[in-house]
Amino acid sequence: APADARMASMRVALVLSLLVPSPASLADADFEAARRYPFTGYCAHPPNAQRKLLPGPVLDEELTGLSLTLAGVQVIFRHGARDLSKDHHCFEPRNEAFTRCKVSTLVSYSFGDQREEGTPLMKTVVDAYPSLHEVDGVPGCGEGVLLNESIPQTRAFAETFRKAYFPRLPKTPTLADTHMYSTDKERTMGTLFMLQNFLFQPGGSHEGSSDLVADTQQRKFRAPVFTRPLSGDPWDLHQYCPRVKGDLHARYYNDHEVVRRNFPEFAAAWQVAAGTKFQPAFKDCLLVAKCSDQEGLKLPSGLQPDSALFEEALKISLKLFQQKYTDDVEGMRLLAVPVLLELESFLKRQASFSGPLLALWATHDTTLIVLLVALGVWDGQWPPYMDSLVIEVYRRHGQTDGVGAFFRILHRGLPLRLPWCDGGDGGASAAGQPVGLCPVERFVPEYLEQFRDRDVLKAACAATNPFLKAKRTAAAEPSQVGVAAVLAAAAASGFAAMLLVALGLAGSSRRPGPGGCCLSLRRRSGLQRREPLLLASDC
Repeated sequence: APADARMASMRVALVLSLLVPSPASLADADFEAARRYPFTGYCAHPPNAQRKLLPGPVLDEELTGLSLTLAGVQVIFRHGARDLSKDHHCFEPRNEAFTRCKVSTLVSYSFGDQREEGTPLMKTVVDAYPSLHEVDGVPGCGEGVLLNESIPQTRAFAETFRKAYFPRLPKTPTLADTHMYSTDKERTMGTLFMLQNFLFQPGGSHEGSSDLVADTQQRKFRAPVFTRPLSGDPWDLHQYCPRVKGDLHARYYNDHEVVRRNFPEFAAAWQVAAGTKFQPAFKDCLLVAKCSDQEGLKLPSGLQPDSALFEEALKISLKLFQQKYTDDVEGMRLLAVPVLLELESFLKRQASFSGPLLALWATHDTTLIVLLVALGVWDGQWPPYMDSLVIEVYRRHGQTDGVGAFFRILHRGLPLRLPWCDGGDGGASAAGQPVGLCPVERFVPEYLEQFRDRDVLKAACAATNPFLKAKRTAAAEPSQVGVAAVLAAAAASGFAAMLLVALGLAGSSRRPGPGGCCLSLRRRSGLQRREPLLLASDC
C-alpha cells in the first residue's frame, strides 16, 4: 500500500539520520589551526576587516569565457558589535556599565484604517547590568544590544559590498528589488536597518547611478522586513527538533564541570584570577571587553588581553564549542535544512529572473556555524562581528528559465569548496572553471535531499541519538560490533529495539526490512579510514 511504502521510506530515512555522519562530515576536520589563534579577527574593527572579507564576484573576463553573467546575490550576515548577550557572572566583583549604545530603537505603530502613526517612542533600558536583581532605575544598554562601533562596521560592510556587487548585477538594486529578513531581535533588526540604509541612501553608490538616486521616492514606502516568532524561527535555531537537545546559543553553555574535568589546572587558575568558576560561555565577557577596550566591562588584572590566562581561556572555550557543534553533525544538518531550502528557493528565482536581485538575511554567529557544519565546510573558527556567507547566482547568457545556472558561496573572502559538488573538488574544473562554482540544482547536498519531506524531517528531529555518547567516548573507528554495542547500551531507553528492527539486525545480521527489502550495514569503498558506516539496501 502507498501508506506502507511511505512509512517504510520514512523509517529508513530516520535510521539514516541517526547514524554517525556521512562522508561530507567533519570527522577529519583539523580544528587545531583555529585553536592556535582562537577567535581571530573577532572584533572586526572597521573598515579594514569588512574590506578584506568581501572580495566580490567572479571576474568579467572569466565569466565571458563561460557565457555566464551575475544574476543575483544573497547575503547571510551576523550583526555588528554588541554588549554582553546575557548577564554573565564572569568575574567577582562585576563591573559592567555599558552606555555606548546609540543605535536606539524607535517604537512606532500604524493603527486604524487610514494607517495613522503616532509620535515614535525611544526605547530606553534601565537596570540591565550588572544584575537584574539590583533595581535602581539607571538607564544603560540592554542585553545583547548594538554598541556604537556597529555603525561604522555596518557602513564599511555596505560600502564594500555595494562597490563590489552593484555594478555587476543586471541593474542597480533598490529597496523594491531586495528581500529582507531578520530574526526578531534588536541587534539583527538594527544591523539590517543600518545596512539597507547605507546601501540605498541617495548618492551612496557608484558615480552616475540614476537608479539609486531615483530610489529617493521609493524610500517613502514602507519596505517590509520579514521575520518569524523566535520560538519557531530556524534562523534563530529555535525550530522544532528535540533531537538537538539543549540551547545551541553560545550564551547558554554554562557547564563549569566540563572545564573542571578536562582542564583542572586552568580551572583553578581562573578561579584565583576571576573569583568564579569558568564556563565556556564566559568567552563573551573576554571578547566584549577586549573589542570595546574595556569601556563597559573591566577585566581583572590577571585577565588582561595580553595575559597567558586570557589566551588560554579563549582556546579552551573554542575547543569546547567545537565539540558542542560537531558531536552530532547529523543534528546540525537537521537544523540547517529549513534555512537551506529557503535560500534555495530564492536562488532558483534569481536564476530565472523571477526573484529579487538581492536578499539580505540578518542572523547570528551560531546560525552561521550550524550552516557551515551542515555543509561540511566549517574550519572551527568562530564567526566575527559582521561575518557573512555570500551566495552568488550566475546564469547562462540568453537563458531566462534558470537552466544551466550556477551558484557560488563565499566565506571570509574565499569561495568554499563544497564536498558534494563534482566529487568534492568544489566545482573547480580542469578547464579553468572558477573554484566553488556549482550547478544550482545541486545547492542542497544529496545527504539532505530526503528531508525535503517535512514528515521525514520531523521524524528525524523527534528521535534521540543513541550514538552521540559513544561518539564522545569511543577512540576506535565505528564498526558493526561498535554499532551493536551502542544499541545494546541504548536498550534501556526502549529505542534500540526499533533501530534493530529497522536495521534488520534483530536476530541476525541480515533480514528482510520494510517493503521486503534486505537492510544491512556495509562500509562504502574508497573512503578515508575514519569514514562511518552507511545503511545499504539490498532490495
